[in-house]
Amino acid sequence: MGNLRQSHFIVHQSAFLVLSIAMILQTVYAADHRGPVVGIKGLGLVEGTIGQTAWTGRPIYQFFNVKYAEAPVGDLRFRAPVSVLPWEGIMNATAPGRACPQSRTISTDDPNAEDCLTLSVYSNDLTKNRPVMLYVHGGAFVVGSAERFGPGYLLEKDIVLVVIQYRLGTLGFLSTGTEAIPGNAAMFDVLESLEWVSRHIRNFGGNPDDVTIFGESAGGHAVSAMLHSPRVREGLFNRAIIQSGTLFMPWVTCQNPTDGAYEIARLIGCSMESASEIDSCLKQASVKDLVEAQDEHKRMEFRSPGYPEVSGACITVGGVFGEQSFMPVHPRDSTTLRDVQLIVGMNSQEGLIFFNEYFRYALDSVPIEFHSAWDFVEFVETLNIKFGSGAFVDAVVGYELLSKVKWEEMVRANFSELVPVLIDISGNLALKYGSVEEANRFAKAYPGQVYLYNFDYVGPPSPVTPGFPYPFPNSVGHGDELKFLFPMNELNEEHTQMAKIMVDLWTSFAITGTPQADNVIPWPAVSRPFGPYLRLVNPPEQMEYFVEELTNSVEKAREYTGSSASASPFLSMCLDLTSKWRA
Repeated sequence: MGNLRQSHFIVHQSAFLVLSIAMILQTVYAADHRGPVVGIKGLGLVEGTIGQTAWTGRPIYQFFNVKYAEAPVGDLRFRAPVSVLPWEGIMNATAPGRACPQSRTISTDDPNAEDCLTLSVYSNDLTKNRPVMLYVHGGAFVVGSAERFGPGYLLEKDIVLVVIQYRLGTLGFLSTGTEAIPGNAAMFDVLESLEWVSRHIRNFGGNPDDVTIFGESAGGHAVSAMLHSPRVREGLFNRAIIQSGTLFMPWVTCQNPTDGAYEIARLIGCSMESASEIDSCLKQASVKDLVEAQDEHKRMEFRSPGYPEVSGACITVGGVFGEQSFMPVHPRDSTTLRDVQLIVGMNSQEGLIFFNEYFRYALDSVPIEFHSAWDFVEFVETLNIKFGSGAFVDAVVGYELLSKVKWEEMVRANFSELVPVLIDISGNLALKYGSVEEANRFAKAYPGQVYLYNFDYVGPPSPVTPGFPYPFPNSVGHGDELKFLFPMNELNEEHTQMAKIMVDLWTSFAITGTPQADNVIPWPAVSRPFGPYLRLVNPPEQMEYFVEELTNSVEKAREYTGSSASASPFLSMCLDLTSKWRA
């Protein structure tokens, strides 16, 4: 076993025939192992498996769920993670393991549920020194796992892919404002995974000095957080891709995390006599109770008047540790920006998933019957408050009506017909405004280093809005770009062409800092507010003024109807849907 620890990796002879002569000379065999075994300096051995890429069949060395931190249990619950300790024997990394606790997976209490701080590493040459792409999954900070994001597309290129898991919901984000439960545990998980890559990725053929961090939705928020937190040391990454997420979205940072944490404690049944008793109760509560209480707390917040302050799913700003906190001040109040190359973007119908959340939680999936245009305007005001426009609600509503709603539509005040308007409003408030603000800030500070996109390619349908009863023409919703970066769906030839464009753009950026693809026009860097940018369709198109993307749901619906007349096909469909709901 001592000799095994000194070897860089061990590969079974039958699989080893695909490797180069150079790799043969550096390899020791172990007849009792079927997959590659890598020695991680200072930690131990880990055994993976061999797969292949989707389009050319390149071999992929796959290491699933490698621990990067100790299980955050006992006194470590709600706290920053502890780096993984060395282990004896060979860690089995041949198959995906457990996700971090979430409502989709917690049906009974699992004593090992919190031991989920793992990452998966994919490489097609363990001896190289290749750029690294570290992916942070989305899921509103309450769901998701590494398992869905396989390497079949991205490993067609010469990069090493790392996909991480981090604590979710209450376990990752709860804050009572005390040293025992300060908040942001999940963000320290992401930071620890970056440190693990810095220390150990050379063992998998990756270059720790050439790292791109990227993520979608909540993963995009996490990437944004890494850009702005002073606790993230320089040199952990030099490029970033933010897909549909940023700290400048209202709900991503907590307004009053302690109030929500106390509400969750009450739902669990904790004694509320003192802060120390609350902390002790939350630390000892079952994982199942914590997950279920957070979900009920979210429902209550969406149904209550005013802005929904959902705790256990947002990043705490400030905190008990002052300047040593993960996020001492909001990025809006900071004048320093990390010097990185950056891609920022979003999808056309982002608002579908956000309006559907409100539709499900606040309206119980039942459409409102507007009796007049006054009712509609009042509902738009409520929607603005729910998605964080705050004191500027009247001014914002005026802009939204001017830019999105025709007079005839206002008079008809038909909920179904106005769904595209509500989608644009929800998406703009919840995501698009903040994403463009992030891009503009970095582009002003670092000219020539920021690339902006809007993804508008219609691919295979995605069930991201379950139960939403209003079909939308040519919808490109939240997360729809992911199926072109990761093998989630069977793609036909046309969709595969789009996937190859996306993979080229993302990996070329990670390798060179400039996103480019074969037979695709050059992607210009942002050089002025709101542009230029790339509209990601096939073939991609250069566009000049991103503000035009803020009404694209309304424009798609009107293009589908061909007119705004009451006899249009889209309106007829909407009126039919409304009559069915009323029946």
